[in-house]
Parts: sequence; structure tokens; C-alpha cells
Amino acid sequence: MLKGRVKVSWLVAGFALFLVSLVVYIYYTYHTTRAEIMESVDARLLNAAASVKHILGDDYLNTMNQNGQINFFDYEVKSRQLSEFAQALDVAYVYAMILKNNRVYFTASSYTQDDMNNGKITQYLDIYPEATDLNISAFYSTEPVFEVSADQWGHFKTIFIPFVDDKTGKTYLTGADITILDLNQKLSESVSKAAAMASFFFFIAILVAAIYVYLLKRSLATDSSTGFENHIALEYLLKKSNSHHMQLAVVWVNEIEDINSFYGTEIGDKVMKNLLTHFKSRCYANCHLYRLATNKLVLLSPKETPYEELNDLIETYNANTPLLTDPFIYITLCAGIATGNKSLLLENAHIAALQAKQGRHTVINYSKALHDVKTQYQYNVEMAKEVHDAFDNNRIVPYFQPIIDTKTNQIVQYECLARMVTASGEILKPDAFLNVVTRSRMDGLLTRTIFSQCISRFRKTNICWSLNITAQDMLDPSLNEFITNELKRYPHPSNITLELIETQAIANYSEVKAFISMVKSKGVKVIIDDFGSGYSNISNVLKLEVDGIKLDGGLIKQIIHDNDIYLFIEHIAAFANQLDLLLIAESVENAAIVNALEKANVTLMQGNHFAQPAPQFATPENADLIS
Repeated sequence: MLKGRVKVSWLVAGFALFLVSLVVYIYYTYHTTRAEIMESVDARLLNAAASVKHILGDDYLNTMNQNGQINFFDYEVKSRQLSEFAQALDVAYVYAMILKNNRVYFTASSYTQDDMNNGKITQYLDIYPEATDLNISAFYSTEPVFEVSADQWGHFKTIFIPFVDDKTGKTYLTGADITILDLNQKLSESVSKAAAMASFFFFIAILVAAIYVYLLKRSLATDSSTGFENHIALEYLLKKSNSHHMQLAVVWVNEIEDINSFYGTEIGDKVMKNLLTHFKSRCYANCHLYRLATNKLVLLSPKETPYEELNDLIETYNANTPLLTDPFIYITLCAGIATGNKSLLLENAHIAALQAKQGRHTVINYSKALHDVKTQYQYNVEMAKEVHDAFDNNRIVPYFQPIIDTKTNQIVQYECLARMVTASGEILKPDAFLNVVTRSRMDGLLTRTIFSQCISRFRKTNICWSLNITAQDMLDPSLNEFITNELKRYPHPSNITLELIETQAIANYSEVKAFISMVKSKGVKVIIDDFGSGYSNISNVLKLEVDGIKLDGGLIKQIIHDNDIYLFIEHIAAFANQLDLLLIAESVENAAIVNALEKANVTLMQGNHFAQPAPQFATPENADLIS
């Protein structure tokens, strides 16, 4: 309803703008045309009045100025000549006048056919009773005088040109009239033409705009590479359709990205076009096809369409037949089908398609079973908001878990572990929010936040502490600079240990090696975390020149159940002792594991068996610290 009102408002505003523009255009045209017409009229009147003197001739004028009598025949000849001249010049009347005893008399005048029919032809020395003061004053002027007046002959614009007879010194006037009716008619015609022209161009503008909007909409709603409708057209149809329940399939072409990278996007577009054409030729009449993205297309049909028809249409695609023959290209498909409310169709079908791709199925129908997946997506969105809010409100905090030397039963170091405090006060471990942090590219912000708090907490102590750092952190120049500046101001950098995951270190060897060299030059220790979780290679560790190794918790938990793992840990302990490397075991959960580790000559341990991570740590008076 609101959008309908907006459209009506735009139409009213557009029409009002047109009317205002039309009035302005007509007003401008009227005054411009009037000025041009009046200029033309004045020139014509001046020419007509000035020519009267030459038409009458010197003899006629001399006789007239000397108060002589003009015979009827001469007057009639001159009147006819003046009438023909007036008609040729398209003026109403031309004439000559004299002034006697402050009264104006005609001495020559043209006439019209109406004057002849009505017996109103002016005769020689006929008095002009309607003479105005301006008319009389013209006899005393040295310049032509214009006047607008009305008399028994009509409503005119008139010019009077004064002439002085050289012999008698008397003044006479020659004049010319043009009817105001003619002038107004021309102005009216001009205004009508202006209005018609403005309306015509407005119509043309509306037509061009309508065609442009239509072509623009069609262009925006069409995939230029295949000629099929795109996601804009799909969204528009779903929004405007009167059917609230429909059926939709998202079809995923598994190989498109490889085809594009190997053959180029032009071949990839041909593949998609051929596939869309293939489905179009086999679809029922009320099925719509769209290219949703580079590697996806959509089949949309009414809810009444049996699910089996849409499913079979996709399932029966023959992946053993090449879709292109130049070059030969084969493709496989996976698809998700959803039925129900049109506002949820695309999202649900996409979730089903994603599950089909991950599970290597051809078609999966969105159902209650996939509701949990959608719930997880929604949870991730909410968690992302919660994480942002936690960073903004300083609710990302460190917890501290001690590392124990079982020989002395003393705390030698604390590992600083990130925790998130929710708005409701719940404490979340990294497993609950770390994926969101990584997906949101906030790894560096997390490291910076925990590192800053630990620097503040331990600055005035002599406690040793460690912090996890990722290879991505090491590759971030701004974070590198931040850590360098903090270390410059920290009184005991040798009390800090950075823990780096082995697999990340090896994958980015040269950059990690440079970072390790930089922090070690400041006195900071570096150890490899989660050693043994992947394809561990002690030679790789040695190349990085680290200060120690922390064994993966998964190995530690199995040490009492798997003799091979025990022997592996025992071998690593002997090797670390030989090379003077720190060796720490994490995830120590019970006394049996403690005994097995001590038997394998591992004495530095960390785990819930000793203490769970806590927001506080022991003071130097309660801890025997390794410096």
C-alpha cells in the first residue's frame, strides 16, 4: 500500500512539474513571440506610413498643404492606390492628415471592402472626430509616434509620422493602422503552437522514458551471457507473485569454476547456456528458469507441480553425455529442492543444495531434517553480532591456566586463553566463538585485545606467561608493529612465550621464520603448539629455531591406552632434553596421565587435573617462577 502511494505521489509530482514547465514555456513563448510580432508590426507600420508620402506625390501634397482643393478623380485614384498598398503590405489603413484649428482632417485614406459595402469611405478633408491628444501632439513631434486606440473603424495600433512642408512650413501626418485583433490572433496561434509543441515533446519524453525504463529493467533482469533471466528477475517474480506457495530448485554445476579457470569464462557461460536450454526443452510450460550465479541456476514451478517431476528432471540429466563438444566438456550436478512459502524458498533450496554438494548427492529435498542446518546458520549470524558487541564493549577477556613443573610441584608459567563474556554474563570458551572470529577476519583483533590485557596484567610482576598466535597474525604488518611497540615498553620480555601451531608454521615457513627471529631478538620465547596433531616432523621444528614444544592434547589423552603413542612421546622427550628444548604436555586430565608422562620424562604439564582456566592467577609469592 505504501509503495502504491509513493508511485501515485511520483506521478502527481511529475504531472505538476509538466504543468509548471508548460506554463513557463508558454509564458516565455508568448512574450518572445509578442516582442517579435510587435517589432515586425512596428517596422511594417513605419514602412507603410513613410511610403504614403511617396504614393501621394509632391503635387498632391503641395496642393493639400496650401489648402487647395483636390478634385474627386485625383482623390479617388490616390485612395485606390493607398488601398492596394495597404492590402499588399497587410495593414488595415494608410492615410494622411492635417491639423486645422486644433482639429484633425483626413487628406487621403485607404479603404477596405467592408468600408465600401457600408458606405464608410473617407473623403477629402473629412474630420477625424476620434482624434486623441496623442494624435494631435504628433503634429508637434519630430519623431514617429505610436498609439493604440479604438474608433468607429476598429481597435488599432497606429503610427503617425510628422512631415513639414518646405514651402509652406506646415506639418502634416502620414499614418498607418494595423488591427489589434490580427495581433492577438497571431499571439493566440503562437501560444497554441507552443502548447501543442510542449505537449508533443512531453509525450515523446514520456514514451522514450517508458521505453528506456522497460529496456533497463529487461537488461538488469537478464543474464547477458546466456540470455536467460537472472536473480533480479527471480526476486521480482517471487515478490510480485500472487502465489504464496511455490516449488523451487537450486541446481549447482560442480565443475564450472574449474572450467572457467582452465578454458575461460566464455566457455563456462556456454556451458550454463546449454544447460539452461537443456532444461527449458524438457520443462513443463509453467516452469521458469533463471541463472542465479556463475555456477547456479534455478527452476521455479507452482506448488501443484509434483515433486517427482522436478526431481526427475534433474536426476535424469546424463552426466556421461558432453554438454559441449568443442571442447568436450562433461559436467555433474547437485541440487536442492524446497517447497512452501515463497519468502523462504530460495534460502531453503540453497541450504539443501549445499548439503547435496557436501554429501555428494544429486538432489536433496529441504525438509525438517535440514532445519537444524538453517538454525546453525542463524546461530552463526547471531553469534557474529554478539562477537562484534563483545569487542566493542570490552567483553573479550583472558583466563589463565597454570603450567606445573611436577618435579617441584610449582607453577612455572600461565597460558592466557581467550574467553567471551556474553551480554547475559555467560562465559564462552573459544570453541563457541572462534569460528566466527576467523570467518569475520577478526583474528588480529582478538590477538591484539588479549595481548594488550596480558601486558597490562603482568607488567608489574615477574610472572611468565604465554599466548597463542596464528600464522595469519604473523603475516599482518600492523599487528607485527603493534607487538614490537608493546615489547619495547615491557620490562621483562623474556617472561613472554608465544605459542604457534605447527601446521601453520610450516605452511608459511619463510614469513614465520622472520617473525620468530624478530621476537626472539627482543627476548621473547617461541614454542610450537599442538605438536603431533598432524604430520609432525622434528626437523621442521628445528629449522624454525624455537624454544620448545607443546604436545597435542589428543596424544596426551591416549598415552595410557596406546603404547605406540607412549613410545612416541618418550622419544620426543628424550630428543627435547638432548636439544635443551622445553617440552610441555597439555590436556592433562587425571593422575594416570600424570604418571605416564612422568614415566616418559615429561615434567611440564597443563590441564584441568591441576587447575581450570580462571580469570585470576597466583601472585609471585605463591608461585615458583622460571625466568
